[in-house]
Amino acid sequence: MKKADKKQNNEKGSINQEQLIYERVFDAILEQRLAPGARLTEEPLGEIFGVSRTIIRRVLLRLSHEGVVDIQPNKGARVITTPIEEVADYFAARKIVERAIIRIATKQITPYQIASLRSLAAEEKRYFESGTRGKGLRTSSEFHLQIAKIADNAPMMEFALKLISITALIVSQYQNLQAAPCAYCDHEALINAMEAGDADVAEQLMAEHIEHIMNTLQLEKSTQEPDLFKIFGGDQGNDENDH
Repeated sequence: MKKADKKQNNEKGSINQEQLIYERVFDAILEQRLAPGARLTEEPLGEIFGVSRTIIRRVLLRLSHEGVVDIQPNKGARVITTPIEEVADYFAARKIVERAIIRIATKQITPYQIASLRSLAAEEKRYFESGTRGKGLRTSSEFHLQIAKIADNAPMMEFALKLISITALIVSQYQNLQAAPCAYCDHEALINAMEAGDADVAEQLMAEHIEHIMNTLQLEKSTQEPDLFKIFGGDQGNDENDH
């Protein structure tokens, strides 16, 4: 094998490894196994996943760029904590932005885009009904981002991306799993309104949907320090070492 090919294969392997670890850490956050404020240190994570600290650092930086992790100099990384008193503000802002987005999207959505949304909604439902909550929440966020892409308004898309990411994290950390209604079931009604071209109904349903999500939250603070080895113990040995 040529040196260039070998280098390319090593780079691909590192990228695949990084993506896998990113998904596992993100899912642990979305599944409430990592609480708000939980510390994520490079050395134990590298040991757990059998990779270098460089790969762990890249994963944490990616999570930081997406607003999931906060990295402070000389303090390390922690899962973002949204102050409880700010939660309502984020959902109010998201409601305003997404109502405007779905009104625009409804007026220009294509049959192909309707089919894509139905596919995402079906995938989301499968994840939640099978108990794969982390992937279900990520798919739910993707559903909303797809509507923003259909609207094709760059400034609104930028606002939506940030608000959806932040509120998805809030939901993952504060949702009352015992009392949580089937919020994802609202997505089918949203699709039907968009397919019918009824922007007024779609806008109203979006507002109600975001209200439904917020009403599932149980806003309590947690100060418990996580045991990373216990959380990710099942992943140990599943990944090849970084070369």
